[in-house]
Amino acid sequence: MGGGDGGTSIRLVGQFLYWLQESLARVFVVATANDVSKLPPELLRRGRFDELFFVDLPTASEREEIIKIYIEKGLKRTISNDLLQHLVRVSEGFAGADLEAAVRDVVKQAYVKGDNSITDETFINFFTNVVPLSQTSPEQIETIRTWGKERAVPAGKINEEHNGHGVHRPSGRKVIV
Repeated sequence: MGGGDGGTSIRLVGQFLYWLQESLARVFVVATANDVSKLPPELLRRGRFDELFFVDLPTASEREEIIKIYIEKGLKRTISNDLLQHLVRVSEGFAGADLEAAVRDVVKQAYVKGDNSITDETFINFFTNVVPLSQTSPEQIETIRTWGKERAVPAGKINEEHNGHGVHRPSGRKVIV
């Protein structure tokens, strides 16, 4: 952090930490990071953020929902359940961005060649051409997952330990995922 930018990053984090500590504004802050290990430790200490959540790669059911959303949004149509289930299987290890990229390629083809050019095979080809980060850098993904399991609350899962009602509600205004 701050290497090669003249210290701008360090000053920016310092200003942000000062604001988090001193601000009386009723603001709910949500921050995200792809690799939390690259963040300065003073940003992660208790009291800066009320809770740390870990968002893992999407499950099969989550991938199904994401694929449906992107197809309906990009192509304004639905696909058969058989094709959808096939895409869910071939997209194991995909992040949401990987799913979006695959559907975006189908949408581009529909735009260039016309909607009639889109077949089940088109979807399958574009999905199988995506090589997700979980395959190109499995060590990095495993390191991030280990960190998340040891030091954060799993996002999207019921967590009875926090309030007994099955849903975690942060007590304050700052959350990092």
